[in-house]
Amino acid sequence: MAYSQKRAAAMAAIVSILLFVVAGVVAGDPPPSSSSAAKDDKTPAAHARKLLINTTAAAAVQAVAAAKKRRGSTAPSECSQDAVVVSQAEVVRRPGGVPCYSVTITNTCLSCSVRNLHVSCGEFGSARLVDPSDFRRLAVGDCLVRGGGAVRPGETITFEYSNQFQYDLHVASAACTCG
Repeated sequence: MAYSQKRAAAMAAIVSILLFVVAGVVAGDPPPSSSSAAKDDKTPAAHARKLLINTTAAAAVQAVAAAKKRRGSTAPSECSQDAVVVSQAEVVRRPGGVPCYSVTITNTCLSCSVRNLHVSCGEFGSARLVDPSDFRRLAVGDCLVRGGGAVRPGETITFEYSNQFQYDLHVASAACTCG
């Protein structure tokens, strides 16, 4: 009888430990691992992808808040290209290790539409197709948003591109229509 009681106690201990490990994984803590893949920063875990996507959204919210702070809490009487905020962040790596970036372009003006929005984009190119109706390179250093059409007040345009490096994207020019 003593042997079966010791065995039952050992099994109970093992089950308890497994429950703690599973509870840690469910709570978001990764289980301890000694594998080299877990230590490799280039191998994102499933929960890391979710955090990166949230980081992109948080960056867009921070950019909008910064634009509002620059111009004050009230809407500006005149619109300018400063009302358009471009933010981006790496979201995931594609097979083969090519990084993928999410770009968010937001019209922070709440009373004006923005047209003919040109973004300084260097020699923009992507291994992943970017919808040309959202973002298209016209020439080196000149990309056009939404084919020059209107970006409504408060509207956000989002797209992803893949390249070995992140492009420096910022508003070069824009025309505003208020009223």
